Amino acid sequence: MLLEIALVILPVFILVTIGFISSYIQLLKRHSVDGLTKFCQDFGIPFLLFFNLAILDLDKAFDFRILICFYSSMVISFFIISCASYFIFEQPYKSSIILGFCAMFSNGVLLGLPISELAYGADSLFVNYTIIIGHAPLCYLVGIAFIEVANANNKKNTFLVSLKSAFKAIVLNNLAIGILLGISFNLLKLEFSTHTEDLLKQGTVWIIPISLFTMGGVLYYYRITKSFKIPFTIIFTSLIIQPAFVYLMGVYSWDIEIELLRNAVVMAAMAPGLNAYFFANIYGECRDVVASTILVSTGLTIFTSSFWIYLLS
Repeated sequence: MLLEIALVILPVFILVTIGFISSYIQLLKRHSVDGLTKFCQDFGIPFLLFFNLAILDLDKAFDFRILICFYSSMVISFFIISCASYFIFEQPYKSSIILGFCAMFSNGVLLGLPISELAYGADSLFVNYTIIIGHAPLCYLVGIAFIEVANANNKKNTFLVSLKSAFKAIVLNNLAIGILLGISFNLLKLEFSTHTEDLLKQGTVWIIPISLFTMGGVLYYYRITKSFKIPFTIIFTSLIIQPAFVYLMGVYSWDIEIELLRNAVVMAAMAPGLNAYFFANIYGECRDVVASTILVSTGLTIFTSSFWIYLLS
């Protein structure tokens, strides 16, 4: 099982390594990395969110208990790391929110889906897809809201004006626009033609590989952080505390069948996703810490996911 999970994660490291080497030999200049990063965060990732939300089958029945367990664990991880970063590691408020965002944004698509399928079969993945529906939207909206409320307050506005400014910033954020457009497209029962959907789907296929390649360049130019106190705190929270909370809440509070719960636990046990870096880059802070956290935690996921799969078998 350990080797099979390693083979699932290996392509992620290969793409990141290619980007790193390309930057090291100066085939990929710093301005090119910045350009690719801007493309991913301003167009690529928002488009990916829009398309996947637009074509999701929202009429499928799903177990709300699983959503409560999973999303609650996300929010708890967010507050644990945000508070620890601010009060213990003495990080600025905005940086603390970004680090909290990193902790709660597990890589449910790139790692969670293939590892869950490997462990429990394709028929079990409806649980994963149920979680994915609201995963990215909730993460982005929570992160953006906390930062933008603080930005508005820094201008010494009234609370009402601060809320208005925060709402405006959220709505005008490219990531939020992609989410809102995708959900609206779906709820209005709009549909792509077969040719258009196939064409758009082909476009989305390249977004994650380009993002991973870009991450390699980012790691070279921004370097891995020298202090690992914060990254390892985030990693422990993401890979151990978050899935443990999903498991304990699911078993003891909601009495969820293990056959349903285990996919949610595995999803919660994934390393922070690449979008955490793009979120940090939007606000220009903690890029080295977030990039280091993603890199190290993705490698450790080989061992921690094997542990959770064994525990739930």
